[in-house]
Parts: sequence; C-alpha cells; structure tokens
Amino acid sequence: MKQETIEAEEQEELEWDKCVGQFRLAINDILNPLRMYGQGHYVDTAKEELVSLAIQLHLKLYGVEMPYQVNHDKLHY
Repeated sequence: MKQETIEAEEQEELEWDKCVGQFRLAINDILNPLRMYGQGHYVDTAKEELVSLAIQLHLKLYGVEMPYQVNHDKLHY
C-alpha cells in the first residue's frame, strides 16, 4: 500500500512538471515575437515571472496562502 502511494505521488509530480513545462512553452510562443524587437531578455525573465504567478494562483485557489512579489530587478536592465 505504501509503495502504491509513493508511485502515485511520483506520477503526480511528473504530471505537474509536464504541465508547467507545457505552460512555459506556450508563454514563450506568445511572447516570442518580441525577440524581433530586441526584447529577448525581457521575454526570458517575463516568462519565468508568469510561470511563478500561475503557480501562485494555483496554490491560492487550493487554499494555500503564500506571499508573492514580482522581482522588478530581473525585469529591467
């Protein structure tokens, strides 16, 4: 029984990683045209901030309260 629980948790973690990876790729595709205008650095940093915000939203919807602050230092150079 304990082994089944561990396997289920591992499967859930793999599914989570897959979903986050697909979300990250989708965000990259949406923001990718900005690279033509020299905004590549912004695309890379904004993408990671958007992924973090999406994870925070997921946690909040499931009742997990965690403070979150956008790191403005990473968004500008």
